[in-house]
Amino acid sequence: SLKTCPAPPQLLDLVTIKPPRRPFLRIERARTMKYAVLCTSLLSATALVAPVARRRPVAPVLAEMAAPGDEATAAPAAAPSFRVIDIPSDTPVEEDEEVVVDPAAEEAELVQKIDGKPIMGVSGFFGDPSRNDQRVLDVLHAQNTWGAIVAFSDDMVATKKRLMSRSARYSGLLGVLRFGELKTADVAASLEDAEVQAWLAFDVPPAEVGACLAAASKAKTVERVVVATSGAVPDDVAGDDDLDWTVVSFDVAALAEDLPEGGPLAVDRASEDLAAAISRDDACRVVAESFLLKPALKKKFAVSNGGEVSAGYLRSLREQGYSRRAELGKLIAGDMVEYEKSLAPEEEEESTLSEEEQKAEKEQQAIDRAKEYEELFAESRRKQVEARERAISAKAREWLSGRWNEKKYSSAAGIEVEAYIEENWEEGVREASAILGYTKKDAAGMNVGDDDDDDDDEDDDDDDDE
Repeated sequence: SLKTCPAPPQLLDLVTIKPPRRPFLRIERARTMKYAVLCTSLLSATALVAPVARRRPVAPVLAEMAAPGDEATAAPAAAPSFRVIDIPSDTPVEEDEEVVVDPAAEEAELVQKIDGKPIMGVSGFFGDPSRNDQRVLDVLHAQNTWGAIVAFSDDMVATKKRLMSRSARYSGLLGVLRFGELKTADVAASLEDAEVQAWLAFDVPPAEVGACLAAASKAKTVERVVVATSGAVPDDVAGDDDLDWTVVSFDVAALAEDLPEGGPLAVDRASEDLAAAISRDDACRVVAESFLLKPALKKKFAVSNGGEVSAGYLRSLREQGYSRRAELGKLIAGDMVEYEKSLAPEEEEESTLSEEEQKAEKEQQAIDRAKEYEELFAESRRKQVEARERAISAKAREWLSGRWNEKKYSSAAGIEVEAYIEENWEEGVREASAILGYTKKDAAGMNVGDDDDDDDDEDDDDDDDE
């Protein structure tokens, strides 16, 4: 119809012929949307990141503040006019040599070898019925040196009964243990009869040390002797040259029985406290090990409580692996002196006294020390007498009370127990003294030497009081 009937020009202007749609236009539009989304994401991420301000170095800023406007005129740094050259020294560097400690080798040098399994005799123990004194026998038996050990005492039957213990049987001590009696009138003959070749004399009074050494020299079988005493020994006391002798003196009035073994001991060193306790077990070990230690041969030395200094020294030895025997050997040899010097301050004022004044001062100190010994010994004897009287009194009351209980319906009828004890007190004291071992009984059951012992005790008390 358009061909036949042409449209007016106004109508043609209103009609617009749209071109056909093309596929590539849709692809371009999709890409444009993707780019828009990506740009939006990047802008969002950029907005979330905190802006980082760039800092200028501090040195230039300070330089500008100090001299503003002088950047262009600043002179360049001058080059060093020298050069450092390291020339090695021809002297070799001395390095500290590490000291290697060999406790086993040192102990072998300290210990002397005893051949032949000699017979050991022990005296001075087994007198107190309240203890069996087996410790010294255990130490000697553990040395594995002695063929037999003879325990000397005044009452062999009682001593044998006390030493027949389970520990002695299990350790093998009973296999080498013998019993004997040491006659005071002829000690050398008693030692020869028991074929003793080594003698340990314990708890010997200081005044009788020389007699013990003489008896050991007189006995034909004795080759070694160790004498232990509580107190100072005179300087002129010594054994014969043919005899291996040692004298040990303990720096206390009495040995403590309630302290464990392993206390801080010192040799030939003044105690800070003369009354400081030394364990009885430590004393037994010292005298027993003196037979085997070379530093103790033909020597007199005093054992005291070393306090904190000795405790630190022994602690250092035990940390290095030294045995108790090696510790005693080093103590007797005097090694603790160097340790004590190392603890002293470097700047120490020298004595202003002359040699004669120093000698006189030492002599006066020795006199004062001996006087203190005597006072301590007297106090110890007084306490021993009091302890003995208390023990006898308690045992007497116990025995008389039992006897009254048995006879309260017969001969003791109508008598109170206190009255019965007071009436028969002397008999109870005699029986208690015999039970505790302070006196003996003969075949007829009578006490032997009881009056003499009582008189001696009273005399001793009088001497102490004076």
